[in-house]
Amino acid sequence: MQLLRWNELAHAGLCCAVALLACGGEEPTTLDQTGQLAEGAGLPQTLFVAHQGSLVSYDIESGQERPGAVQGVSSPTDLQALSDGTLLVNLTDQNHVLIVDPTSMLEIARVHTSFAAAQRPVHSYISPERAGKTYWLALNDGTEGEAASNSAALLDITPGSDRYLQHVGEAPIGIGHHKASFSATRERVVISNIADCERVLGVYDYADIRDIREVATLNAADAGWDGTSFAKTCDPTYQMGVPPAPHGCATSKVSGKAYCNLTGSGDLVVIDLDADLPSFQRVPTQGGGGGYTKASHDGRYIYSLESEPREGSGGSVCQVGQLVVLDASNDSVVAQLPLGYLGADCQQSLVGTDEETTEPSHSLISADGNKLFITLAGGFEVESARVRQHVVVDISDPAAPVQQPSIPVGTSTGYHGDSLSGDGRWLFIANNIDGTVTQIDAATDAVVRTWTVEAKPEVLATFGTLEGPSVQTGPIH
Repeated sequence: MQLLRWNELAHAGLCCAVALLACGGEEPTTLDQTGQLAEGAGLPQTLFVAHQGSLVSYDIESGQERPGAVQGVSSPTDLQALSDGTLLVNLTDQNHVLIVDPTSMLEIARVHTSFAAAQRPVHSYISPERAGKTYWLALNDGTEGEAASNSAALLDITPGSDRYLQHVGEAPIGIGHHKASFSATRERVVISNIADCERVLGVYDYADIRDIREVATLNAADAGWDGTSFAKTCDPTYQMGVPPAPHGCATSKVSGKAYCNLTGSGDLVVIDLDADLPSFQRVPTQGGGGGYTKASHDGRYIYSLESEPREGSGGSVCQVGQLVVLDASNDSVVAQLPLGYLGADCQQSLVGTDEETTEPSHSLISADGNKLFITLAGGFEVESARVRQHVVVDISDPAAPVQQPSIPVGTSTGYHGDSLSGDGRWLFIANNIDGTVTQIDAATDAVVRTWTVEAKPEVLATFGTLEGPSVQTGPIH
């Protein structure tokens, strides 16, 4: 068991700052007699952009920048809006979660993501509501090779809680970059560890926030790394072998299981999260790398991105990876769709261009469930890498996906954020080289506006009183 370590220090300033957000009582009336947003009430649909340096906002209807901005924003990752619009974003280099009031654009607090030595919060997840509680999960990626600098930190984001927006729980996890997915029915979460051989995947029970317990672990040997070859020798340094390197998980509400991609082998690991003793089963694919994984709205299908095969590595001209589709009703792979940079019929070679290292990064599913929007990234740590397209896949027949023409967007490198508005109407893409944001009509795939923002926009979110928050990462619907 891993004991939670309590933060005994009082957060008096934070409690005062959030009192109006957490006091409960009746919500203010925001609709007039016609059902429209009453004049002067609520927040019109707003785009929030976290740059390297600042967090600013824009009125989506008018396109105008709103008053106010939060400064001192360093390495923002995974900006998300809560159900009341409160903004949270991990500040990786500052070891904090920044919390902002969306209406005033005033900073509420910066909450440290560790009671001890953990650092570098990267990805964030919002837990499903369980037993009346909801949490913000910040995954600390730590310092390379140092286990103690990695942890899973939980902030209480339950409206009305006496510890609202405070760090209330923490547990040690494995080494390396992390992703997670929650159980559909229990207070359980699986967390992946990309640079660990002993803790490839860990399942944690957080029902008692004072005693977060690791209830199951998958190690490299159990994942098939038996040391018989370079490909089957676990070495996070990649000198004597390759690690399993999990990098993406999703949960199906149909099967109740979680599915994580092992980028080192291309296997999908099926985790029975809800069993008293969770189990792990591997399902092979024909690809590898990449790893971002997402469940369909109804939970039956799991979509996992892989960066191989690709042009120059077993794939066709213009191919930047593939989409794997798994049927969660029987845990079988039903499709492996090649992804072309410009679309299904792309015949333009990427070799020798600044786009040749392009790979699928992460994805969003349209509100009607019929499209998968795939954000592309330049090759990992390739400074000259550029991407200028956004991939679209028709998943109206989930087991037989069809790639559509890609959408031209601004220029980016590496990881860059996207956001699907709460009403499902707009898709926004951050272009971190151009200093722009591309606004796309999610129904027609047409670019409707290119916003000029500050330099290096990294992550995005939207909120409006009527529309609610943009699509959140974490909840199992």
